[in-house]
Amino acid sequence: MVDKSTFKPTNKGTPQGGVISPLLANIAFMGLETMLAEWVKTWSGRTKNNLNSLTTVVYADDFVVLHEDEKVILEAKERIAGWCKENIGVELNMEKTHITHTSKGFDFLGFNVRQYPATTNKQGFKTLIKPSKKSIKEHKEKIRKVIQTHKAAPQSAVIAKLNPIIIGWANNFRHVVSKKIFGSVDNYVWEKLWGWAKSRHPNKGTKWIKDKYYPRIGSRKWTFRTDKGETLRLHSDTKIERHIKVRGNKHIYDGDKVYWAKRGHNDPTLSTRVKNLLKNQKGTCTWCNHPLETGDIMEVDHVKPRKEGGKDVYANLQLLHGHCHDTKSRLDAEKQKREILTASDWKYVEK
Repeated sequence: MVDKSTFKPTNKGTPQGGVISPLLANIAFMGLETMLAEWVKTWSGRTKNNLNSLTTVVYADDFVVLHEDEKVILEAKERIAGWCKENIGVELNMEKTHITHTSKGFDFLGFNVRQYPATTNKQGFKTLIKPSKKSIKEHKEKIRKVIQTHKAAPQSAVIAKLNPIIIGWANNFRHVVSKKIFGSVDNYVWEKLWGWAKSRHPNKGTKWIKDKYYPRIGSRKWTFRTDKGETLRLHSDTKIERHIKVRGNKHIYDGDKVYWAKRGHNDPTLSTRVKNLLKNQKGTCTWCNHPLETGDIMEVDHVKPRKEGGKDVYANLQLLHGHCHDTKSRLDAEKQKREILTASDWKYVEK
């Protein structure tokens, strides 16, 4: 380990930032939520309501405890400090432990969580989660350093270095309120790269520099792109997708293929077609409008039968219960039978 430019050999523990560190920390803090729950059960009033009133979120060695009463939070802080020292032999860092109100917001794992006044709902507020100012600042600084250290590098090298940084950061924050922030950071990147381009050609005009480094691609006038097609990714290229919380009693190995397929999990035991239809139909059979559940026989059906010219495309596919599929197939056959003229019908038509 290197601490303040001094190398110190380590014989135990895990390196800071190591991939195993969060897992080990989660294991060490596993009893924290249970300890708080047992404490809550001693309160007066309905146990269920009391348990619902206290929220605890733990990730590695970071945690958040939420409750409407500040006195409860203060006591929880003391109990957590005692639990940490007694059970895992560490002391709670009081300087980094803050008590605040959600109306002022707080940072957690690079995100800022805050409640803002609102007149559009009964609560009178809305909760918005955004990238924290610290995360944005650190991300911009990382981009600035890359551009700064690649003054003499070719455009393709700059793109190759920046793209993973931009894509990784944008993917991390794509589930929260990030659209405006993505646009703002894109503007920052443009300013830094425009300065980078001008510094390389001090004797060239603005139009020449723009044409060389920012050729127009479709409707985009300012695309940082090489002659070979290597293109800088924008933060705003990453689509915002709201994250749906996993049910508290669910885990990836519980065998509920339907639930996880609806969430987009890549289950190798389900075909791509079934997974996509489950997700598109939100786990519901389009014939009976009842949920498709694990253990049900599920069959892919052509809305317009192929015998009638129906195509084998998603727009003409639906996932049904096995018995619903049988019913639809029978009705389709009867409909087709009614539409076919019998021999006597033809004689009648000829007359």
